[in-house]
Formats: sequence, structure tokens, C-alpha cells
Amino acid sequence: MKLLVPVTAFLALFYLIPLALITLMSAGHPPSFSLGLGLLSLEHYAKFLSSPYYLKVLLDTVLLGLAVAFITTILAYPVAYFLVRSRSRYRGFVYFVTLIPMAVGMNMITLGWLIILGRNGFINTLLDALGIIDQPLGLLYTWPAMAVGLVNVIFTFMVLPIAAVLKNIDPSLERAARNLGAGPVRTFLMVTLPLSAEGVAAGFLAVFMQTSGALVMPLLLGGTSNTVLSVSIWEQYAVANDRNFAAALSLILLVAALSVLWLQLKISKSREVL
Repeated sequence: MKLLVPVTAFLALFYLIPLALITLMSAGHPPSFSLGLGLLSLEHYAKFLSSPYYLKVLLDTVLLGLAVAFITTILAYPVAYFLVRSRSRYRGFVYFVTLIPMAVGMNMITLGWLIILGRNGFINTLLDALGIIDQPLGLLYTWPAMAVGLVNVIFTFMVLPIAAVLKNIDPSLERAARNLGAGPVRTFLMVTLPLSAEGVAAGFLAVFMQTSGALVMPLLLGGTSNTVLSVSIWEQYAVANDRNFAAALSLILLVAALSVLWLQLKISKSREVL
């Protein structure tokens, strides 16, 4: 029981108290520790709900998170399967490459994609040298640029949960399915994929959460015309100096992320019942 005291104190100090302060700020309370309940209102939430722009930003944020999570799942699953099942001498190298995004960090990866996708970047220079294009392509400041960068930086967080679950699946189950006449595709769909669904769900949630809360990469690769909610929060806090509205947007983003978590838990629970 004594061991719970420091953990509880840590959570209260760095999570619960800041969350309470942000909640008060979102309701119009001044950004201070003095309590003035008479100042509270739902003005900033009404501003959000009545604005088609911010509603679209929220929808774009959720769709970007889902798209990045889906793409990352498709790309990460074969890598995770190779790491667990393969005995290739290149397995260690693939492990190393998979962990590089965690070691390098989002800022350096964003800088790399700025160089690659820029008007005078690697892709445009290569296509121009091959005579494929006459004018540089507008690859930067687009939704695909954001998605590619986010998939790159968060890729590891999808591979590791899937690999952890695949490692606990007995290979004899797959061999038994093959012996019963199932082909490789049917074995994967009927045996391997359902048994690894827990890892896929954990990775999907981790990727979605990080994508929806990312700031640097959407800001630099997406530009001002492709805005997500995290960028809007930064704009309201640092540019418009409207900290109360920024707090309201933060709580709305938190609720959206928790809604996806709740939906995933409901789906996982229904699978267990079936």
C-alpha cells in the first residue's frame, strides 16, 4: 500500500492537477491558481461547436490519425512477422532500422523529409534529372507529406506490439492449419491474424494517439492550409494569445482520443464474447 503513495502523488501532481487547471481555463477561468468560479462559462466550447472551420479541423485530425494508423499497420505487420519468424542473417539489421526513428527523434526526421520533399529536394531533383518533370512538384505542405512523415516517425510503435504478440503464438498452430489443407493466405487470415489482433489493436491505438497529438511534423510538413487540432492549439496559445480557447481545444482533443480508446475497448470486448 505504501508503494502506491509516490505513484499517486506523481499522478496527482503532473496529471490530475494540470488537467483540473486546463479544465478551469477552458471554461473561461484566468490562467492562474486563484479560484474564481464566478467567471466560468461554456463560451469557448460554444465557439468551437458553432465554427465549421474548427469542426473540420477536428474531423481532419481524427481522419489523419486513422489513416496513419491504418497505413502503419499494413507496413509494420510484415516487418514484425519477419522479425519473429525469420532466421535470416539480416534480421538484426531490420531490427536496427526499425528502431532508428526512436533514436533519431521527430525533429530530425521532420528535417529530413523537408529536404527530401522540398521544391529543390531529393525527389524533385531526381525526377528533373531523369526528364520526368519540367517544374518542381508541390510535395510539401500536403496531407500525404504529413502522413508519410508521421508513418516514418511512429513506425516503431506499431512494429513492437505486433512482434510481442506474434512471439507468443505457437508456430505449431500455423503448421497444423497447413497440415489440414489451409494455404498460406487462409492460415494467416484464420489463425495468425486473429491471434495477433491484440497487438495490432495496441499498436493502432498508440499510433493514433501520437498522430493526433503531434505538433512539429504537421506544422512543418502540412503548412498553414492543412491544419490539425494540435496546430490550432499552438496557434491559439502562442500566436493569438487566447489561452482559454487553447485549453478548450486541448480538452476536445483529449475527449476525441479517449473516444477512440473507448471504441477500441468495446470492439475488443465484443471479440472476446464471440
